[in-house]
Amino acid sequence: MSESNDRPGTVRDRLLRWLPAVLWMGLIFTLSSFSYPGFVARVFRHQDKLFHLVEFGILGVLFARAMRWTGAGSRGRYWSALALVALFGALDEFHQSFVPHRLPDWTDFAADCLGALIFIQVWAAVRGESLFRSPARGAESD
Repeated sequence: MSESNDRPGTVRDRLLRWLPAVLWMGLIFTLSSFSYPGFVARVFRHQDKLFHLVEFGILGVLFARAMRWTGAGSRGRYWSALALVALFGALDEFHQSFVPHRLPDWTDFAADCLGALIFIQVWAAVRGESLFRSPARGAESD
């Protein structure tokens, strides 16, 4: 009996599902470790919030994708992904309090969570699912 291509069967396959999210978290951590994050030319006033929105939005989708085979229903999986992003965003802001010339900022954290919410909802919608309501036809939860 061969395994479905939709469900990774081995521990190695499951760990590989998490690899993109872990690598993306490493990139975020590395970027937030720079003392002077102004290496990007400033084009408009709050562009850093846009960067937070996008980078943590991508992380949210990577988490949701990694949790696809956990057995949780789609809504639970998406809300869990959002919670993981919020936790990582809070830890990232805390981490910045130890980086010279950096400060934690609640508006950065808000942009992190908003980005994850938007990106996860769009990703779910593309899949015919939603964070906010059960599937229209009821029986299918995954």
